[in-house]
Amino acid sequence: MLSEIQEFQQWLRRKSPNASTHRHYANDVKLFFEWFGGLPHNVTVLDIDHFIEYSQSQGHAIATVNRRLAAIRTFYNFLSFNLDEPPENPVHPWRHYVNRSLRLPRDVQDEQISILFAVIRKPRDYAMFLLMLRCGLRVNEVRCLSLEDLYLHPSPGNLPRMRLNGKGSKERIVYLAVQPLDALTTWLEQRPATKSTAIFTNRFGNRMTVTGIQDCLAKYCKKAGLWVTCHQLRHTFGRHLTETRTPITSIQALLGHTWLSSTEIYLHLNDAQVQADYLAAVQKIIHRLSVNSKEGVR
Repeated sequence: MLSEIQEFQQWLRRKSPNASTHRHYANDVKLFFEWFGGLPHNVTVLDIDHFIEYSQSQGHAIATVNRRLAAIRTFYNFLSFNLDEPPENPVHPWRHYVNRSLRLPRDVQDEQISILFAVIRKPRDYAMFLLMLRCGLRVNEVRCLSLEDLYLHPSPGNLPRMRLNGKGSKERIVYLAVQPLDALTTWLEQRPATKSTAIFTNRFGNRMTVTGIQDCLAKYCKKAGLWVTCHQLRHTFGRHLTETRTPITSIQALLGHTWLSSTEIYLHLNDAQVQADYLAAVQKIIHRLSVNSKEGVR
């Protein structure tokens, strides 16, 4: 069983060498079969039902449950290509995938941003987290940045930019305004010489890990007396763009969203039209029905 999972992981890595999917999916499949305690041919639709119930009883998020189901389904697709008599895929999306309710992005208030960045003194860390806040980078995109991805001296009329290998191995261009460019340049001038081409390196001269970057932010949060995640910095970038009335298609491109629906949820954070409609409606209501807050209800 372990050899099949290893072959599955290698297959995924070959398909998307720059993505972390192979690692997550292999772990999810391994977890499922440790829970199930049997072979792939013995798994039924009801077993998947029970696994969902088990995962929910453990308090796992809907996104986690659905990712595990996707991993199992993909594993069975892999088996169908590699076995003469493959088992039937027991995961049926219409039956098993858990419906997700719409959740708004969890951005950070500007006052908290100011407090956090006031305690970030190291040029490397300041540049890392400013790229998330001002350019919308994901933590793994920051980790994967290499020197060859930078275009800091463009031709006249063009902004400095970076080439990112984003989610799902999808490439995109991210532009650098003065503030993130200054922070990045300051770090590059102080970056220790190393054989690694990684922009952000640890004390050993190696590329930083996602966990290392997250732990670094957690230490600053503790010092600042608040809690902020790397992805919340990205969400805050999205909110800032909507507040400046940036066209939604530009926001989509800057955030690297495949689907426009992923970008539209940011409009709910600062919908100027809804705010204006609310104020107009309340003013009419107040004019029609006066309420004296100083008088108690009798």
